[in-house]
Order: sequence, then structure tokens, then C-alpha cells
Amino acid sequence: AVARLSFPTSATCAIPGCSAVVFSGSKYCGQVCRKDAVNKGLEPACLLCKVNPKNFRQHFCSQDCAQTAENKAPMLLEVPATDPKFADIVKQFNDTWVGGYGKQPAALNGAPPPGCPTIKLICKVVNTKAVETRYQAYRKQVEAKGNFAAQGKPEGNEMRRWHGTQKTCVVGNAAANLTLCANTACRLCCIIRVSFQAANSVSTANGIFTSAFSGVSNGQTQAITAASPYKAMLLNRIVVGKKHVGGYLPVAGTDSTAIDNVDSELRVFTNDAILPSWLVMYS
Repeated sequence: AVARLSFPTSATCAIPGCSAVVFSGSKYCGQVCRKDAVNKGLEPACLLCKVNPKNFRQHFCSQDCAQTAENKAPMLLEVPATDPKFADIVKQFNDTWVGGYGKQPAALNGAPPPGCPTIKLICKVVNTKAVETRYQAYRKQVEAKGNFAAQGKPEGNEMRRWHGTQKTCVVGNAAANLTLCANTACRLCCIIRVSFQAANSVSTANGIFTSAFSGVSNGQTQAITAASPYKAMLLNRIVVGKKHVGGYLPVAGTDSTAIDNVDSELRVFTNDAILPSWLVMYS
């Protein structure tokens, strides 16, 4: 890789005991101290090389690692339990385990088991450039119609929603098992490989199912077995756009349909409206 030129500033390196001057755009004086920051637990490591601290695109340390991950996509990258993103996703999972449906019976999807589940593994889903490009193009298209940014909302009224799924392989059972299988019946690997398609999502007759509640999406996962001791749930970016509230079917002039005002069940009807972002394996 070609080294980028930086110019020194008056600040000193953030590594305790190092008094060297940092380079502009960095908290550290050089590569040795950057790596030391990871070893000392001062910075979360790049999800790909696991050596340097994160920097570029939040998940990687550099353009080189980001490009390498993109070239290898689709793939899963483990998020260490020491990474702040791990705690962020665990919190969202646990905070939304109970709730949903308002005054409607929870039996619509089955009430989740009491207590929060144990999260075994969290992985970043690295999508192919083609999948990312289609999603971004659709988000811009929806934004152009709805002007959500002008309303103080994210572009395309983008949100994060859960999607419980099923698998037939050992992927995600351990950090060493992150290679996608080729079984077309394995919904999890199909979604990670090509993103959401009508053939690999839950409730295909009525769009692609998601929920603001992990406990609701738990009802769409497979039962735990000896061969597959963990359940799989995806946290996704979803272009909600203009939402119709009430029912399951698409409504003309809207981009998504929710069963209620809290998105106990939220459906989109276009494959490019949803992008898998994080995989959570739990029991």
C-alpha cells in the first residue's frame, strides 16, 4: 500500500508514556503506537486485520482493509466483545426483546421467552459492492419522492429493524465457522450472499418481514437443535420511506406497511429496500 503523507502537529501521542508528537489526523505518533493502542485496549481493532485501530468507514483501519473486505464480499467478520459496537447491538437486542403489538395479542408471533437471551456471537455482514449500490440507489429514489432529510429524518427514512431467519448449516455456531454454505435452503447464507430476495425471506407472500422488536422477530427463527444450538437474527438497514400503518399488504403511494405505530411488524416489498448489516447468534 502507498503510505499517506501526514504533517506533525503540537499534540503528543495518546499512548501513556509516549511523548512523541502525533501526526495530523491521528492521536498517535506512528504505526507502532497505533498497534499498541489496540494491544492496550485503548482502541477497537479493525474488523479485518485485527491489528490497527478502526478508522476508515468505522469498521476498518484503512482504505486498504476496507477495499480488501469489499473484494472478498460477501463475508462475515466477527465483532469482538470488547468492541463498543458489540455492546451497542447487545443493548438494542435486549431493549427490544419484550414489547410490540401494543394492545394486540402477542400470540400473533408468539410471546418471547422470559428474560434476555444469551448472545454468543455478533458479526458484521460485508455486502458486495453491487448489493450496496442497489440499496443506496433505492434509498436516494425514495428520498427524492419523500424529502425526508428536510423533515429531520435520515435519507429515505432509513431505520434499523430485526429479521429472524433460519439456517441449515454451522455458520455462526462459532467464530471459526463464518464461511457461507452453498445450500439454497439455508436462508441465512442466501441472505448474506445476495441480500434479501423473495425466495429467502420470511413471509414472502406479504413482503419482507422485519420488526422493531427482537422478541417479535425471534418468532421467525428456527428451533434450537443439537446440530444448530444457536438462533440467527439479522439487524438490517431498511428504507422505510412513506409508511402505511395498519395491515400487511402494500398500499399504493407508500413504501412500506406496518401493523401498528411501533413497527411490531414492518414489511417492505422491494428487495433493494433492505440491507443485512449485523448477524446476531444467540440462545
